[in-house]
Formats: sequence, C-alpha cells, structure tokens
Amino acid sequence: MAIAEIIKADSTRGWKTDLLIWKFPDEDFNATSQLIVDETLEALLVVNGNAADIFGPGRRTLSVPNIPLASKLIEIPTDGKSPFPCKVFFINKVHQLDLLWGTFGPITLEDPLYDIFMHVMANGSMSVSVENSRKFMLKLVGFRDNFDSETLVQKFRGIISSHVKDCISKIMINGMLSYFMINANLFELSGVIKERLDKILDEYGIQIQYFNIESVEVPEKDYDTVTQAKERRSGRLIEGYTWQEERQMMISEKFAGNEGTMGNVGGAVGGFMVGSAIGGSIADIARNALDPANVPTEKPPKDVSGNPASMSTKGVGPFSVEGFFNPKTEDTTQTPTSASVESDKCLKCGVDLPENAKFCLECGEKIVLQNENECPNCGETTPVGKFCLHCGFPIAKKCPKCNTDVPANGKFCLECGEKL
Repeated sequence: MAIAEIIKADSTRGWKTDLLIWKFPDEDFNATSQLIVDETLEALLVVNGNAADIFGPGRRTLSVPNIPLASKLIEIPTDGKSPFPCKVFFINKVHQLDLLWGTFGPITLEDPLYDIFMHVMANGSMSVSVENSRKFMLKLVGFRDNFDSETLVQKFRGIISSHVKDCISKIMINGMLSYFMINANLFELSGVIKERLDKILDEYGIQIQYFNIESVEVPEKDYDTVTQAKERRSGRLIEGYTWQEERQMMISEKFAGNEGTMGNVGGAVGGFMVGSAIGGSIADIARNALDPANVPTEKPPKDVSGNPASMSTKGVGPFSVEGFFNPKTEDTTQTPTSASVESDKCLKCGVDLPENAKFCLECGEKIVLQNENECPNCGETTPVGKFCLHCGFPIAKKCPKCNTDVPANGKFCLECGEKL
C-alpha cells in the first residue's frame, strides 16, 4: 500500500461536511507525512486500537517529536521513509443545527390544577457540538469509519425522551404547574431541561448549544376536557385573583387539614409548594421541582392496621409521581373520636372505612365522619354544631350570598360557590 504524503479531510476521498466523524482511508504513513487539519476540525491518531495524539487546526509532520503518544505505542522508524501503521480520524467541531427529537409515547399524568388525567407528548429541536473529541470517540463512536448527526440523534433519542418525560412529569406534579402554564412557558422550561441534559451528554463529550421544546401536546379529547375545566375555574380569576393567589389557594386546599403539615414531611413539602406559589419565576419553580433535595424521604403514614397508606394523585391525597406522598403523619397523641363507627364511608371518595380509621386507605383523606366536623382552631373532631366541643371555636358560618351554613374553614360555599 502506498504511503500517504498528505493527510487531510478531502471531499474527493469521501469527506462530507455533515459527518461528525470521518476516517482517512489510508493507514500507512511515515515521518514525512503531512497532517493538515482545518480550523473546524480536530484529528485523532489511533494506534493498535488505542487513542493517541490529538491535533487541532494547523499543518504538521508525523515525526516522532510531534506524535509522542503514538511513539510510545509503536516503534516508528527514524529514517523518515519507512512506513508505520496508524489510523487518522477527523472530528467535526461545527455545531449541528436543528436536530429533531420527540418523546416515545405519551406521558399519562394528572393536571394538578384541574384534576384531569392527560396524555402529554412533547417534541422539539436541538443543536449540539463535539466538545471532547477523545471522550466522544471512546464512549460513543468506537472508531467506526464515519458517524453523522442523524446517527447521533438516534443514539440519544431514547435518553432525551425519557429525561424530557421525567422532567415534565415532575414539573407539573411537584411544581404544581398546569398544562396551560407549561405551554405558556416553553422557553423557560426548555432552559431548565437543557441543564439536566447537559450533564448527561457531557459524559459522551457532547455539548448542547441550545435545546428547544417546540410543543407540548395532548389528544383533542384531553384538550377539550381541560379547556372546559379551565373555563369553569376562570370565574375565580374574574373576581380578582392573580395567578400566584390562585396557585396558593389551590395548594392550601391540597394540604388543608393534613396532620403534621408544618412538621417533618408535611412542613418540607408544604413549605416548598407554597413558597413556589408565592414567588419565584417559572424556571425557579421548575428547578425546585426537579431538585432531589425537595423530595421527602420519610416513610408515609400508616393506617390503623400498621400498613402504609396507599398512594393517590387526587385531592389532598398523596402524589404517586417520583416519591411525593401525603404529608399526613399519624398523631399518636390525639384521642380517637367516640363518634367512630364500625364501618362508614369516606366523604371524599366513598370507600368503606375500617373501624377507628384516621385516614382513608384509598385516597389518604383525613377521616371526619358525617356527624363530625374538624375544628380549624384546635384540630380536634367535634360533633356537628355551631361551636367546637373542645375549645369553643365557632364551627359554622353563613354564606353571605345564599345564607347557607358552611364550615368555618370553608373557602367557597358548597351551595352556590361564592368565595368566602
């Protein structure tokens, strides 16, 4: 085989600008061979299957002083004419633009604002470049003759899909952001998800230049359902709520009545949720939702039989996504109410309750029987009436619009929906 005198990325020999990796066809060189590297490329010498010297833009000869790593792997003749075997790979450093990605299959999750299950899909585009040529070759390419951007996307499409689905799920559920809020802030959320993917792709020597979520979509049936729910809820906004106040009210409803809300698990989760609602940008809320430090690690409360309470995503029940659970903790100091019966139904989900149950085993709701109220002042259960049996706090009040009796801790009238 003839000795290559000039080694460069040459289109006449198979080089294409859309290639990320291209192997020079010849593999025999001598100490007078000239290596020419364009300013958008890097060249990597591979000797006996080992990645050796790497070169940036410029022109140099393959003499022993210029290739110290290769010289340690093989014996290079010093006469300057005898050939030695070596492979040369050119790595394209140009940004690869508009690489398309999309999630595999829908994400089935519940919109935290409208309590509607949705099937969410996401897609977008990205731009990447090779940051660390040696790492890229060793961990991803594996010394194949060529490697293009489409192959790169195929390699990472599954990783991108799984991480985007995980991020969107956590941001919606942990961050308490609805589908419409997600869609209204795609640019900010794209930046947050890019931060997560940066760490993944950096392991392969790749840098993401930009990452763009172009759309988050649901089937038409899901969209119609959540749109109707949004229209019903928008009546509250007409009364003067800001977005932060609406979120704060929603989160308070989710956690209202939970024993231990301000302690241990409940305090950590409730404080994080309410803090996100009151202030901070969408990006801040998303980062907090993805931060593992904000996911509680304590065990969920146990029912009267000693078994962990079941997981749920409805109402004030626990979240089933990524470790969020009901922040209720069993209060061993509270005396069981004398009004408990052998079997009753949960006022929230209608499931039959075992004797002396403090929480519903299906939805996690705190048990207050039909003939009882929970005092908003002392937290004790008390028979239905106008005042608490334990502390004398007024339990019932009148709706200013329809004059219907409502619980003292109610935020809206159960009869006409009036804000209290």
